[in-house]
Amino acid sequence: MKGKIISSMKFWYCLMWLLPGVSFGQWSYVLNQQVPVTANGNVLDNPWNGGLNSVQVNKMDLNQDGKQDLVLFDRTANKVITYLSTAAGYQYAPAFEEQFPATINSWMLLRDFNCDGKKDLFTSDPFGIAVFVNTTAAGKSISWRPFNPGHPLLEEGLSGTVNLKINANDIPAIDDIDGDGDLDILGMRFVGIGTVEYYQNMSIERAGKCDSLQLKLITQNWGNFEECSCGQFAFGQTCASLIGGRTQHVGGKALLTIDLDGDGDRELLFSEESCTSVFLLVNNGSASNASFTSATPFPASFPATMQNFPAPFLEDLDGDLLNDLLVSPTMYNRLYFGNNLRQSLWLYKNTGSASQPAFTLQQKNFLQDQMIDAGDNSVPALADEDGDGDLDLFIGCNVNVDRSSRGTLFYYENTGTPTLPSYKLVTDDYLGFSTTTFFNLRPYFTDIDGNGTQDLLVTTTDFTDGKDKLYAVPNPSKTHLDFSNPTLVEINFSIIENDNLAFYDINADGKMDILRGSATGALEYWENTGSQDIPVYTRKSDSFLGIGSSTSRQNPTVALGDLNGDGKDDALVGDQIGTFSVYDDFKSDNPLAFGVQIYDSTASKYIQLNLGGRVFPVIGNIFRSSRPVIITGNSLGGLFLLKNVEDKPNQPLPSIALYPIPVAGSAGEVLNIQSDQPTEIRFFTLLGQPVGVKATLIANEAYQVDVSAWPKGMYLARFTQKSGETMTRRIIVN
Repeated sequence: MKGKIISSMKFWYCLMWLLPGVSFGQWSYVLNQQVPVTANGNVLDNPWNGGLNSVQVNKMDLNQDGKQDLVLFDRTANKVITYLSTAAGYQYAPAFEEQFPATINSWMLLRDFNCDGKKDLFTSDPFGIAVFVNTTAAGKSISWRPFNPGHPLLEEGLSGTVNLKINANDIPAIDDIDGDGDLDILGMRFVGIGTVEYYQNMSIERAGKCDSLQLKLITQNWGNFEECSCGQFAFGQTCASLIGGRTQHVGGKALLTIDLDGDGDRELLFSEESCTSVFLLVNNGSASNASFTSATPFPASFPATMQNFPAPFLEDLDGDLLNDLLVSPTMYNRLYFGNNLRQSLWLYKNTGSASQPAFTLQQKNFLQDQMIDAGDNSVPALADEDGDGDLDLFIGCNVNVDRSSRGTLFYYENTGTPTLPSYKLVTDDYLGFSTTTFFNLRPYFTDIDGNGTQDLLVTTTDFTDGKDKLYAVPNPSKTHLDFSNPTLVEINFSIIENDNLAFYDINADGKMDILRGSATGALEYWENTGSQDIPVYTRKSDSFLGIGSSTSRQNPTVALGDLNGDGKDDALVGDQIGTFSVYDDFKSDNPLAFGVQIYDSTASKYIQLNLGGRVFPVIGNIFRSSRPVIITGNSLGGLFLLKNVEDKPNQPLPSIALYPIPVAGSAGEVLNIQSDQPTEIRFFTLLGQPVGVKATLIANEAYQVDVSAWPKGMYLARFTQKSGETMTRRIIVN
């Protein structure tokens, strides 16, 4: 028994020696914002921030420095997004995102209802409205407690105390409607008629202070109007009384109140899900008895017109003590091809005064103009386009509104070096995909035909028939991407719209196989049982890595590569809620699964982070260092760059040539090795047993290894530099 224990210890010692730094920390990453990106001649302030689509805008002091910071909620990814207000502008600060309640859903408004100087939180609840009281202590992280634990917000209704019901797709107005100092609520009538209900907060009336929410239903027809359909309102009457009139108000509504004329009462900004405009209803009554008689698109100078459901928000964005107007579409996902999700946060600067605001359109892409944002469903890929030795960046998108509402490929050239990357937008329509009938482009680079070149593969959906297809664009060059005469070659592989693919020779037979993340939530393995020239894909597993069908997961994404530098490829699997798992050495008999941790260096702690809803990762060594990075796209159309915390930056690894692979040792072939740097080489079996002899390679001189005595199988070649850095390559002996 003792001898067996010693043997096992030796085995594990050898294995751990081959896998330096094995620990849970090897799956820990930091969000890297230091790689510069230039677009249209401008260096982006926050390029790797993950994108924006459907934004609700709030402000509060996140770090207790006395400045009001920016807190966004993006409905598309169900994600809180936080920015600190600095002298240089708004800077992305993800460490604060996890400090908000995990149950935020559909909408979020920050309002100080108890007058303690701290913003409280209102959000949707399955039974109405959930309220969280801001309990943050001085010098501490943001904290909350439920206002009414276990229950939604209550109101004194017409038949007793009941839930204050708000449709999940509606955004209520939470404001001091009657001007008495406490916050009241306006919401659309829950069912039936399209009128606005007014819930008066009775805290001042009953207790003389604004420290609670004692809500009482005052009227079910605040302002004496009824919304009938898009842009059609019945004032002082009902929709049924209009000619051919009837209520057609299915869908969400957004309400925002504002005093535009300084008379002490509230006007109403109104929008609905099926409409393209924000409408202004001017209050001709009073604070206690509102009355509306007309509705006009707002602002009059340049109406906020979007493809659907533009929701308005008021916040002081430039610190001049005047509330500016922001408008963004309120939707779970893209509803129309015309939704321009690269310009989905409109900023109107208040050029008037506090009592009589006037709003002037300043930009349609607030914050978005300072980040990589491809619209929605950004799918990154890496390849050396120009053959200069570094990795360039490509991004596929669902729809590029600026390019005929077709799916396109964005191309960012790496204008830096192999160790210090820097990206520049060259075109948002690489290879001219906007001239096709395709949308939903998802790119991949791999050698699909086995000729030693990086080909472009892309999945698409066709506008004309709705069919989804996989195409290859063959690349004839071994030094760069030569698509001077691009040809689309359809590959016979069945996919549906949201399938995600990965290409890898799973069974090591020299032919590229496919992993498919399907709508069932399963990761399927399809083996190429044909040839390289005429592939035939046969499903070998419907639960690869044990990832089978699941009602809580759809279309998993996967990227394959050596994430921890141990010479063995890992599988990075993403989901639709913005998180990753890593399957260590995924080709082993029992690969272990680990969660990916995000470390925030500013906050000096690990944080829980939603990376933008559905994630689309690619693995690449853009720093030419000890471990590759993860670049992930997402539902929001942006990118996050994740760098391993154990990576040693700017350590150039040797460029190693090994050929032929596989090597036919039994036929007398020898393994040829050449390195561009002096390096030591040793060989091992997969169990960590040394094979052959240790040797030192001279830079740029060929070295040959006789493998004729080696048993057939797979081996590891371990290269060690003088600095101690190591890299591992696989060898197959036939």
